[in-house]
Amino acid sequence: MRNVLMLAAFLAAGPGWAETDIFNLTAAERAAFRAEVRALLLVEPQIVDRALNPPNPAAQEIRQEIDDDLRLLQALAPEILGGRQIALFIGADCAECARAADELEAVSKDYGAEFILHDTRDPASAALADRLGMTDLPFYVLPGMILRGHIPAVVLPRYLD
Repeated sequence: MRNVLMLAAFLAAGPGWAETDIFNLTAAERAAFRAEVRALLLVEPQIVDRALNPPNPAAQEIRQEIDDDLRLLQALAPEILGGRQIALFIGADCAECARAADELEAVSKDYGAEFILHDTRDPASAALADRLGMTDLPFYVLPGMILRGHIPAVVLPRYLD
């Protein structure tokens, strides 16, 4: 913003610029203007970056939430994954949970992957799900990622490699 104000002040203060209609420049005035703008941009190229990428508070807030979630996952990884590649959270009153557990067990055998099963009927597993803010079962946890819902057996190998 400071640079824009500097440019505006320059344009207003320069010889002859005060009386010049900025939208109706002569060829010589256009050339002089281009030269001054070029010189300014060479000295302070960040002006272009700020103009093309203005601050986006919503994107910054989302990025902060993502970073917070990733830090939480990293902090809880020893408890959730216990050194394994994937964790599955299941619980009572979950129609897809048994199927998800069976498919993960079969796929993990085929791919030599280790998984850990967290049943939210166990208070410790329920507390982990709560800390993650997850209420819908089943869900999977991998390093740096949570996958909501039942993941079909044909898709699971993609996450185990």
